[in-house]
Amino acid sequence: MAKERFKTLLLLSMVCISIFLTKRLWLSMPYDLISSFKKEEAIGANYLLGDMIRPHKYLINFSDEAHTIRYTDKDNYLWTNTRSILIDALSSNSAKFSTISHEDFLAYKEKMSIAFYFPEEFNTYIISRSLNISKPNDIVKKIEEIDNIYLYLGKGDPFLIFSQGKKHIKISNLDINTENIVEKVKTIEKSGDFTYYYSMKDTHGVNEDLFITFKMSKTMANIYVESELKTNNIEEMRNIAESFFDKDIDYVREIVEDSGSIIYLYNQQVLKISPNGELEYFNPLNEPVLERNLYISLNTAADFLSQNIAIPQNMYLAKIEEIKSEENLGYRLSFRYRMGEFPLILGSDTIEDFIQIDVFNKNIRKYKRFIRKDMEITQEESVNNKEVLSAFDIINLNYNFLESQYIKENKIDFKSEEALNLKEDVLLSIKNLNIAYVDLCEKDSGEKLIGTWVLEFLDKLYAFDIYNGNLILEKDVK
Repeated sequence: MAKERFKTLLLLSMVCISIFLTKRLWLSMPYDLISSFKKEEAIGANYLLGDMIRPHKYLINFSDEAHTIRYTDKDNYLWTNTRSILIDALSSNSAKFSTISHEDFLAYKEKMSIAFYFPEEFNTYIISRSLNISKPNDIVKKIEEIDNIYLYLGKGDPFLIFSQGKKHIKISNLDINTENIVEKVKTIEKSGDFTYYYSMKDTHGVNEDLFITFKMSKTMANIYVESELKTNNIEEMRNIAESFFDKDIDYVREIVEDSGSIIYLYNQQVLKISPNGELEYFNPLNEPVLERNLYISLNTAADFLSQNIAIPQNMYLAKIEEIKSEENLGYRLSFRYRMGEFPLILGSDTIEDFIQIDVFNKNIRKYKRFIRKDMEITQEESVNNKEVLSAFDIINLNYNFLESQYIKENKIDFKSEEALNLKEDVLLSIKNLNIAYVDLCEKDSGEKLIGTWVLEFLDKLYAFDIYNGNLILEKDVK
């Protein structure tokens, strides 16, 4: 008995000593060591943030007569190499800033250069932070938001131009090396493996900001897709629930609905996976968020995405919207991705985007996900030998339709004299023009993607089949 008491006392003494030493350790631990954990987390988040904030289109200017557009950078790493240049430029204390005219900006596109286009206007400070620049120079004051970045690669000293619409800030006096990027651009040009693009100013006499094709040098592969998530795989669904709630499935309530949807509940958190593969997650806010912070919100979203189901490799942030829930202020972040070489557009009436996150600073309130996977049909079955219509063909084939939409939108009497001279106004109303795949989301598996030319016209998005020019999708531009 005495021996057992001695063991008990000895064990209690060891526990007390352990607690005392632990307290001393935390009290004496240097601040730098504690902050290093935070730094590592921030670097991890910033890496993903930097991967999310990227261009969705690249205009490569070889000369005044040779241009091409690409939607992916996987082979040439033009954006990857430009990131290091941006870091130097945005950190430089000797950089010089000057405002240039829109005419001068357009003239620079006749020189060897690259213009990186973002899917929407991004905050310049946020772009700087995504490059791990904690204290950027005055560019963030000169132009607070940008929709494209121009990198000059011609003779003489290289420079950058940050643009927002027709506002352009030239950044010069930079100590940057562009030799590697110049060589990559020359390699692309020598290969001849690209489609030539021409300014609409040259082809139609208007809209010099847009570049279109006369003849396509490449076709688009036939791609068949399937939904990423399948509710008939109950073990996979339970693993996903465990990941979201960070709890063993035994502690999570599971409900299987007659529709085939599966709902998981833990405390106030809700996870729903539908038979079509759409995932929805809801987590109520535990505290008021009365002031929104975009940088914190983006990093919160980055952490959340990296901790749950793997994201598509080609995913990028496409849209940032301010939202409000009762008195709480936050952001809705929408993400899209590419399929093969081209962007993918949802043709669903019920699903808005592939990934959508409602984030309130450090809190994720809502998350939606609908990802489609390439079924990887063998190359022999996926090659399409049909001739692809050019952007020029699409505009010509559908001009009457576009004109009728313009007349309707502007309430013009089609019998009036004004209606007889609308061509320039109609063409100027084309705000954007891209090639993309459209997923009509009619099948959970075996859905064939449709190759399209996508026109942003007035406040609508129109997708026309690349082989016959038929309209296959019409959506509001949100």
